[in-house]
Amino acid sequence: MRSFMVGLALAAVACGRGETARGPRVVCVSKQINEFLYDIHAESVLVARDLTSIYPPAITRLPSVGYHRALSAEGIVSMRPTMLLTDGNLGPETVVEQVRKVGIPVVVLTPGSTPDSAQLLMQRLGTEFHHEAQADSVVATWKQQMSDVLRDSTKWAAGRRPRVLVMHFGQMVNDYLGLKRGSTADQIIQWAGGVNAIDSTGGMLRLTPELIAKAAPDIIIATDVGFDRLGSSAKFASLPGVALTPAGKSGHVYRVDETEVMYFSPRTPGVLRKIAEWLHQGASSPARS
Repeated sequence: MRSFMVGLALAAVACGRGETARGPRVVCVSKQINEFLYDIHAESVLVARDLTSIYPPAITRLPSVGYHRALSAEGIVSMRPTMLLTDGNLGPETVVEQVRKVGIPVVVLTPGSTPDSAQLLMQRLGTEFHHEAQADSVVATWKQQMSDVLRDSTKWAAGRRPRVLVMHFGQMVNDYLGLKRGSTADQIIQWAGGVNAIDSTGGMLRLTPELIAKAAPDIIIATDVGFDRLGSSAKFASLPGVALTPAGKSGHVYRVDETEVMYFSPRTPGVLRKIAEWLHQGASSPARS
């Protein structure tokens, strides 16, 4: 059956080659890259996305080829792409190899793990898809806004630094994960004048009620999928472990879109200001969903 499906895939790719005359047909399985393509008005090259690429909302009108770590070769090939575009966080590897075997280039662009490298990624996309002027314009505005907000961050860092736990719901493991130090979220928390309640570095930590209680965060920031499963700050604050923390007891639980804290983007300056307000000005009153 597998060889039959691969045969169909080869035929589909061969039939789709004529589409290249009308420009690229890109299946992109990276939240950051997809958002950047919309930012520079190059979204017309996209024919499909991964399940987690939901920003901007217009991208949800495109078909999904599945979760970026659990892709299907048939789903990708059925879109007749001229390119599978990724930041390298995709799988399984057998699917990636199948896609290559049927003649679809797999293009890997290094994700922007700092504002500077994210801006370089955007300009690389501008060059790749002939939207250089649009990319340069977005990056120029982004740099100015980052400069302004980082200037303000010095005052946020001067006072008390609340402990902050960012809780992300992992859809692969159906469990809550804590974003460790060194992550994008951690950097935003630092700029906003907080300190990450998770003291280990690198990636994410599977959270248990005991670990959450031990972290003792003053503020909890929950990403959208995990927060929305419960529906309100009060219900989230009642979770095992969370209820024992200063954040749970005071109701200082806030919802954030995953895309706002998992990578840097032109939205980062606004996200940073919002989180700084939660950590300082908003710390005296309960959060609202």
